[in-house]
Amino acid sequence: MAEKEPTVSWQVLLEDAQWEREAKAPLASTERAESGRRWVLPRRWWITAALVLVLSSLGGGLFLWQRAQSGLAEMQREIEKAALREADAQRQRNPRLALALLDPAADPEWRERLVEQSMADSSGPPVPVVEEMEWVDGVALVRLSITDPDLPQTSRSVRFYRESAGGWLRTPPVASFWGAGESWEGEYFSFRFQTRDRAAVLSAGPQVDAVYLALRQNLGLPILPTRRVVVVRPDDRPVELDFPSGELRHPSPQLLELPAGIGDEDALFRSLTLYLINELVRESFDRYAYGQAWMWSNLTESGLRNWLQWESGVVDISLGDLIPWLLATDPDAPVQLPVGVAEQCQLMNALGVGMLLLPCTPGIQFSRPNRPSVLELARLTTTYDFDFTQDANAAGTPSGPMWREESRQEIVAATTIFLYAGETYGVARLPTFLEAVGDYRGWTGVLPAAYGVSVAEFEAGWRGWLAAEFGVKG
Repeated sequence: MAEKEPTVSWQVLLEDAQWEREAKAPLASTERAESGRRWVLPRRWWITAALVLVLSSLGGGLFLWQRAQSGLAEMQREIEKAALREADAQRQRNPRLALALLDPAADPEWRERLVEQSMADSSGPPVPVVEEMEWVDGVALVRLSITDPDLPQTSRSVRFYRESAGGWLRTPPVASFWGAGESWEGEYFSFRFQTRDRAAVLSAGPQVDAVYLALRQNLGLPILPTRRVVVVRPDDRPVELDFPSGELRHPSPQLLELPAGIGDEDALFRSLTLYLINELVRESFDRYAYGQAWMWSNLTESGLRNWLQWESGVVDISLGDLIPWLLATDPDAPVQLPVGVAEQCQLMNALGVGMLLLPCTPGIQFSRPNRPSVLELARLTTTYDFDFTQDANAAGTPSGPMWREESRQEIVAATTIFLYAGETYGVARLPTFLEAVGDYRGWTGVLPAAYGVSVAEFEAGWRGWLAAEFGVKG
């Protein structure tokens, strides 16, 4: 009878004596032995078999992983091409092409808003590069880095794309990426958000609470009796106040196109604080500017708003670099933007905030007008003189002078008045100053009422402070 051949090649791992006995045993005796007892594979066989199965699984898994990676890489290339086509539509100023690259099933309002934003962007076409992707509900969440030739820093952006028969199309944010709803209660704000924004809210929320209290106290405004509700939503619409509910609705900071070095928590803090400053300035106007003739104007309002922005810490620029540059009248003064200004302009524009203090207008460094010095209080005033009985009817031309467009240098000079007054007389006296601005027609009434000094004394101190702090001479 022929000898039984080994059934698997890894039997060589058995001990030599055992191998000889089992390999030479007659087949019949083996069958009789098996009928009387259960065949048990040696332990080494099981170990080796397990190794073979693991290696086979790894090999198959590696193959599938490689195929998946190849598919993801191809998907990434296709989405990147879609983003480049969007940039090309912007370069061509082609609204029809821009619209054709958006998901036709998306909300028409969202589609129109994106097309308008793209056509209004006069900068050079950005260069998007896909960095990472996530998948939920057949939609790709795509993180891109964007290089714009007209901006000093690379931006980061999150967009959403859905595959269609004609390729990948941009689509609105998908809320399911953000997880479950959560909340955080501060002293003055109640935040509603979703899991994806938790870290940003828990970091920014206490900061917003603290700065809001400080700014209200600086302005002499009463503390509100109830918390403000802030909803951080998975939406790319600009920040807005919902009047029926009173909710302040803010887009997820992950959906803002921000400079790459700005974190979500920092962006959320700055954006909310800047929005709240605008609210506080309007509230201050309602509280203090109530006389029949007053100095409160675009000029004093802009100066107050800019001062609050500096006081809150949301603007990260050295005043020692910026103020002398903005107030320079020497025709030989350098026209290059001070260090950090272009970066702050990029951030403020990304947050949707226009700052009158910063020279963020494209090309302003090459077109700065040479004006005489504005460091005279007599030049920094805009007064109104209305007949309220006549003007309330709104039937004709108002009886008094209306708003005028102040120059940037005038706005900067007005800002320095608030800086000087706060440093010299103390921030605690600011509400008295604001009340006087609302009560009197000119500085001759405001300054004695607010600080007990004459115009000449205040002006001399202000100009001396500008010279000592910033080297600016009038």
